[in-house]
Amino acid sequence: MQRTLVTVIAFALVGAVTAPSEESPRGQSTVVGWFTCDRCAPAARVKAKHISPANRECVQKCVSEGAGLVFLDEKARAVLRVTNAQAAKGQESHYVQVTGTIDAPAHTLTVSSVNVLREYVAKCGRPEK
Repeated sequence: MQRTLVTVIAFALVGAVTAPSEESPRGQSTVVGWFTCDRCAPAARVKAKHISPANRECVQKCVSEGAGLVFLDEKARAVLRVTNAQAAKGQESHYVQVTGTIDAPAHTLTVSSVNVLREYVAKCGRPEK
């Protein structure tokens, strides 16, 4: 009996950790974060707890040269490879809310829709006023 209870609790915890940020009907999830390229070391940035946009021009240049598009999920602190990059074209580095299908084991995101919450503004290393 205790073994069954421990197993059920373990599966519940694993499900909670791997669950998408918000689940909606039809397997769609809603996540918030930024689109960036896979060349700008997004995994290292996430590991260092530096979840923020990369330079927009750099990301667009890398993607045009063949780099893969990824999504930095702010809440889950995860990097998801975008399977349909055309759906996110022009939204690189903007702070966005994305609805799509997340395959947690494969770390992929198939984008259905993108809503820009805040447009990217380069900071250029200047101190904020």
